Amino acid sequence: MGAHTAALVVIGSEVLSAKVEDENGPWLARTLRARGVALRSITVIPDELEAVAEAVDRERRRAGWLFTSGGVGPTHDDLTLAGVARALGRPVVRHRTLEAVIRAIHGRHHPGEPLPEMALRMADVPEGTELIGDPGYPTLLCENVIMLPGVPRFFRYQVERVVELLSGTPFRLAILYLGVREELVAAALDAVARAHPQVEIGSYPQFDGGDHLVRVTVEARDLGAVRTTVAALRSALPPGAILREDEP
Repeated sequence: MGAHTAALVVIGSEVLSAKVEDENGPWLARTLRARGVALRSITVIPDELEAVAEAVDRERRRAGWLFTSGGVGPTHDDLTLAGVARALGRPVVRHRTLEAVIRAIHGRHHPGEPLPEMALRMADVPEGTELIGDPGYPTLLCENVIMLPGVPRFFRYQVERVVELLSGTPFRLAILYLGVREELVAAALDAVARAHPQVEIGSYPQFDGGDHLVRVTVEARDLGAVRTTVAALRSALPPGAILREDEP
């Protein structure tokens, strides 16, 4: 498990039933990758307490950081905070600072209206939860679990205010565009991948009628390793196979 790796658990029966399409997973993958954090898995589970606890317990052990998306609201099916508490073996407690934040947010958006008591369920969190990021709309952190809202607008806002705390060495990416079919370069790609195991090489055939047939990506944190691998690919691929390149 590396410090600069992450996993995401998306909590939402509405995603599994296709009532809502998950936008947070792809966005988080891009955002973390740009900052040197590799997203290792995306798991989607229903709004069930045991499912949350099981997924959190499993996935947080596989990565340096675990993000959860959804299930932190005030309704009956918002079970993420209790599920995280169960996974971590911690009681659920009322976080008084978070309660004050919730009251302040309600006062700003609904001046003069009393705060519904159910809204304060959002302040019942795993014991030891820290508030990080924006003090006025904080992100919840307990051990290595970062608990986030599912609404994409709010999810992104909170991630953007804490992501620098997780950042590592950025990944460097080179792309080769090939004018030959994938099966004609598979052996060469295999050989280069075996010779450069520290670099991630991906091969993606294109069927959209564009100007290339295969897009090959070469990615690693080490710029020198990326350039060395690209040079090896130039030598291994058939003459004229590379139409153009995007440098790292």
